[in-house]
Amino acid sequence: MRLRPFASEQEYSDLKEQLHVEPNDYWGAWWHPRAKTKKDFEETGMLNADKYSTFAVERLDTNELVGLEEYGGTASGRCNAWIGTFISREHWHNGFGIEAKQLCLCHIFENFQVPRVEADTLENHQRAARGLHLCGMKFEGRAKKYHYMDGHYYDIVCYRIFREEWEQQPFRHGVKRGL
Repeated sequence: MRLRPFASEQEYSDLKEQLHVEPNDYWGAWWHPRAKTKKDFEETGMLNADKYSTFAVERLDTNELVGLEEYGGTASGRCNAWIGTFISREHWHNGFGIEAKQLCLCHIFENFQVPRVEADTLENHQRAARGLHLCGMKFEGRAKKYHYMDGHYYDIVCYRIFREEWEQQPFRHGVKRGL
């Protein structure tokens, strides 16, 4: 798979709608007003170091979009960046989320001067936590009762990786750049 910029605002919006057709099992319903999406895309193509950036996650064998990878906090002078991964339900359990995170970590550490990258997920989202761990990220802490969904409060578990730790990751050598 690969990360690439979105070809158009329409491609980006269509994928967002596909990802959020039904409430996510872990995060619940998401709402992204089309007007804001259009404005964000027109301004930067969803690649903006001062705010946040979004890549399409695309299968190389079929050229099918399977999700998106977001990141932010890369502007000059920032101390930490963040990543977030959304994979379409029909593509779960194929390793696309792990690979997207690994590619994004390489992109961030190779192109920006941040010393750390962080990510978080819900306490009950074990697959996401495992994926973060497989990317070399380490558990850093917990934000109690941070997310509310379906009448319940959920803790957020936080992960991080420092540049020095990323430099020791074996996946760095297998990542193909510039495809």
